[in-house]
Amino acid sequence: MVSFVVLSESTREPIVGAAVRCAEAVSPAATDASGRCTLQLAHPMARIKVEVSYVGFKKISRTVSVVPGKSVTLLLQEDAKMIDNVVVTAQRHHTNLLQQSAAIGSDVLEKGGATSLAKLLETVPGVSSISTGNTIAKPVIQGMHSSRILLMNNGVRLESQSWGADHAPELDYTGSSMVEVVKGAECIRYGFGAMGGVVLLNDAPLPYGNTKPQLKGNLNLGYDTNARGGSGSGSLEAGYRQWGLRLHGMYTKGGDYRTADYLLNNTGYNTISLSALAGWQGRKLTVTLFSSLYYQRSGIYYASKISDLDQLIKRFEYGRPDPATLRPFSYTIRPPFQQSQHITLKGELKWMLNPLHEIDFTLSFQENLRQEFENRKKTQWSWIPMQDLILKTYKFDVLWHAKWRLWNMSTDVGLSNTYQTNYNYPGTKQPAFVPNFAALSMGGYFLHKAQWGRLQCALGMRYDFRVMSVNGYSSLSSYTYYDDFKLYSNFTTSLAAHYQLNDNWDVRANIGWSWRPPDINELYAIGLQDGSYWVVGNRHLASERGYKSVVGARYRNTWLSVEPSAFYQRINSYIYDHIGTGKDRFHNHPSGKYPKFIYDQDDVRLYGGDIEATLTPVKGLTLVGKGEWMFARNLTRGDWLPFMPSDRYGLSATYARSLGIGEKYHASLSLSGIYVTKQTRFDPDKDLVSDSPPAYFLLNGTAELGIRLPHSRQLKFMLVGENVLNRLYKEYTDRFRYYAHERGANFSLRTLFKF
Repeated sequence: MVSFVVLSESTREPIVGAAVRCAEAVSPAATDASGRCTLQLAHPMARIKVEVSYVGFKKISRTVSVVPGKSVTLLLQEDAKMIDNVVVTAQRHHTNLLQQSAAIGSDVLEKGGATSLAKLLETVPGVSSISTGNTIAKPVIQGMHSSRILLMNNGVRLESQSWGADHAPELDYTGSSMVEVVKGAECIRYGFGAMGGVVLLNDAPLPYGNTKPQLKGNLNLGYDTNARGGSGSGSLEAGYRQWGLRLHGMYTKGGDYRTADYLLNNTGYNTISLSALAGWQGRKLTVTLFSSLYYQRSGIYYASKISDLDQLIKRFEYGRPDPATLRPFSYTIRPPFQQSQHITLKGELKWMLNPLHEIDFTLSFQENLRQEFENRKKTQWSWIPMQDLILKTYKFDVLWHAKWRLWNMSTDVGLSNTYQTNYNYPGTKQPAFVPNFAALSMGGYFLHKAQWGRLQCALGMRYDFRVMSVNGYSSLSSYTYYDDFKLYSNFTTSLAAHYQLNDNWDVRANIGWSWRPPDINELYAIGLQDGSYWVVGNRHLASERGYKSVVGARYRNTWLSVEPSAFYQRINSYIYDHIGTGKDRFHNHPSGKYPKFIYDQDDVRLYGGDIEATLTPVKGLTLVGKGEWMFARNLTRGDWLPFMPSDRYGLSATYARSLGIGEKYHASLSLSGIYVTKQTRFDPDKDLVSDSPPAYFLLNGTAELGIRLPHSRQLKFMLVGENVLNRLYKEYTDRFRYYAHERGANFSLRTLFKF
């Protein structure tokens, strides 16, 4: 018996699924999640000849010595080969075995269309969403959302006016090859704020190295029955020798969406996204330039414009629109609505000093223009934005990456510098919701990894500080000018370990100490938000500080995979908004009465877990079961934290089969159900209604047919059904549940053409 470890020569990361063959072995073997496998020899031998192959890497053939009790390490080089004018390359994960992470592949992203990123990520255990209506949603990782979740687009941290759950992120996932979710506190690598986790939108590598000019692309078109929405995205990719280029575009448009019982007006959406990535790769230098433009407009159901408090409370109890206020279907978006425009520019230089040392320089610029429109007392003023802000972010990062021959060690040392300005354009006829500010953030970190046999470990440390200069007006009544200066700083640390028990079992654990300074809205916000509730900030808030530990295990064999995980998180001075009490429960405004949300902070504790099991009983049939649950306690007040996701369980079955001569056709059918429990872990005194929505069950389905065409082209038809039983339901974490239900049945027909 001989044990092998197969690693990538460039990254030293394990290669999963590499085939290891030997003529003297009883049967070939495939590497597991840690890159390990074992060959059983037919009879004892001192030396054997093995062959190792994996798609995207060069095949190797080696003669190795058989030493009892010792593993043989084999290194594979990445490769790109021309096969009938198609370039086949490896798809590299940005995460590693030390991180508690999950990935969504391109096959799932292709079905998304107009689906928001937050809703798409709900397929990952431990991930849910928090929303304001059906057009504005953000991902929630184990109870954390908004600025506690970092969103990384092509290596650039998204910087926008991401205030709570009220603003959807300006990101286009349709051009990504993979989306990864990291559930641990990852402040070390990505900067302050990642208390709950990180979402990585990864692009595929550019097609360098083609000896002849190559051109390929894809076109994805779809139609959604609910909201009568259309969507389309397309990519064009070219490569020649040292040059590579990728262009991508996306467009979606929809009108008023339907619940199971009624139409919800002014809930249309319109999104445009354009991006370009160009690069040049030399022997030691690689230079890439990335640019993107993202525009979105999202309508908001006009919800409440009621002057009488008793009528407003009755509307909350009724929980759905007054039938007399509903209008016919329309694509028109009227106030209240949000629109934003986000521009990203990035330049990156990778300088390989030698095979073991590399330095990366990254310079980026982001401009986020956000406008929000509300129903005003004077109708003509409703088309003047109540909020008209522009946020500019300049960022410069330097990273030194080193690999060491001893213990497969690697070291990352990085410096990051960020300068931001946020400016309110005049002319809104309304005091600013948040003030003007300028902020400077600087940080430095190191991350060291090592491996001893089956054990891998990582240690990281980071220091950040952030200074803010703020000027604005304190309230709508006194209109008092202020000029504040804020300084925040903190050390963070992380520890992680992964151990391969045997060929089937591996375990991992990590703990991260993290922090987050208050957002500008949490400190200073004052005003109406989304036409439905009043927000009041607290300028005396301190930084959040805490730690999060995640432990997980994984069992895998040829037909079964089980991956449970659990987490525990303690945060001191946790910032959250809740319903006011007494006279502060509602705000009297010229356009009506609105519930008042006030920012506060307390010490909290969150804990829970999730599990995913995948079963392949027969060829072509895959069964997946998932479950997740969490508890969130306010330790200061001794009650539950508001707006935390309830427990959810899912079960899906997929059958796939190739048909025809040469397997020209590929068909698959999938059914999935999700059951979300009633949230009983909440405090009625911190809610607008005395009870939470009832539990609900949703059934979804997908049917696909793929056709292989000449010249390595492919045509795929997809029918995706969501809430196919047309259930009427509400989600506890939706702040519009007081006014309306969630989206009803939706069927999406998509056509994908790859060339």
